[in-house]
Amino acid sequence: MKNRLEQVISQKISINTNIVQSLKVLHTNRMELEEMAEIEATSNPLLEVEIDKGVDWEQYFKKNREAYIYDKNESSYKDDSEYNFENLAKSYDSLYDSLHGQINTMYMPPNKKIICNYLIDSLDKDGYLREDEQTISELLEVDEALISECIGIIQSLEPHGIGARDLKECMIIQIRNDGIENDVLEKIILNDLNLVANLDIKKLSSKYNISKEETKKSIELIKSLNPKPVEFDSDDKIAYVYPDVLVEKKGSKYIAKPYNEKRMSLNINSYYSNLLIESDDEDVKSYIRENLTRAKEFINEFDSRNTTIVNIANAILDFQNEYFDSDELKPMTLSDIAEVLECHVSTISRGVNDKYMLTPKGLLEFKFFFSKAFQRGDGEVISTSSIKQEIKKIIDAEDSSKPLSDSRIEKILHQRGYDIARRTVSKYREELGYLSSTMRKKVK
Repeated sequence: MKNRLEQVISQKISINTNIVQSLKVLHTNRMELEEMAEIEATSNPLLEVEIDKGVDWEQYFKKNREAYIYDKNESSYKDDSEYNFENLAKSYDSLYDSLHGQINTMYMPPNKKIICNYLIDSLDKDGYLREDEQTISELLEVDEALISECIGIIQSLEPHGIGARDLKECMIIQIRNDGIENDVLEKIILNDLNLVANLDIKKLSSKYNISKEETKKSIELIKSLNPKPVEFDSDDKIAYVYPDVLVEKKGSKYIAKPYNEKRMSLNINSYYSNLLIESDDEDVKSYIRENLTRAKEFINEFDSRNTTIVNIANAILDFQNEYFDSDELKPMTLSDIAEVLECHVSTISRGVNDKYMLTPKGLLEFKFFFSKAFQRGDGEVISTSSIKQEIKKIIDAEDSSKPLSDSRIEKILHQRGYDIARRTVSKYREELGYLSSTMRKKVK
């Protein structure tokens, strides 16, 4: 046996722990990031985390409802503070906050927005509106018709079923918001929930002149509906999405900027930074230096995350700028955005995961804008979302007494230049929330 030196070439993957942490921070959503920052701060005295938890609006509105004054001339409530979507009750969003947020992102006259916010605060713990229109109309001194219109707006919010006056209306709101328009189904809900509860298929089938198979599907659908849209007093924390960027139109372009960036701020603790200068104890200085490095790294990762997400958002908006005016999405992949930003696809994947932008069209997930390419018979490249829109138009225009089967929709699409299989039509139809042709049939 001899000892000798040899050169050996081998491949080895090594990743810096800072990069791992940076990727982890990029992957988190807003709520997770706040939790991560608070955990980091508990183990590092050099890192200060300030989270503006805002006002507990739920308690505020309950205690001060009588303080609301409706000014008919200015069409506004007057109280000591102005509601701001950026003020949150807790480190996670309560449903009240979520509903107020949805209303405050909608474009509507100020008087309607005020009434809608009042209606939200009138919902009970199950999400029902127990006050009648006349009572609210007299209290706010506005037309009953306007109250009814605002109730309709509340009932369009998520979770579906919110703002119903009773169980039957709650169920009908849910199916309509899911894109189901079926007169027979609504009549069963309004008149025969007892037969549904007893699974009386024979009587329902006979009364509404539908097959037993259709009756079974109707019963299954009704039983799948939620009798309580939400329980406000639940002990379980309900996590709601929160926007990372705000989209505004400037000239002909849509631009993204950080949203609510002052909600969480990260700083270096001044006491310990001063102690580093003043102390003569080397052990203390070493401890401070070590934690100061960690704190600065985390702050840099936090800032880098925000910058990356805004850059990704703007790249998406540049690509899909026409969507906000035409509702048409272009084919776009993660690779397209990675190429624009000159970074790896995995970075884009982490950057769009569970991230949302507040736009003129509401709160949209980053992933919403990504759509695969599809080539028409004439060679034009379109997105899958365009095909879905075409299917939607076909179904919306059909004779409700003779709804189109998936095979028939497939043939119509072929005539329009879309070479698409029937099973794909079925898949897209279901994703759009439409039932099968049998379930869509209306009795005239």
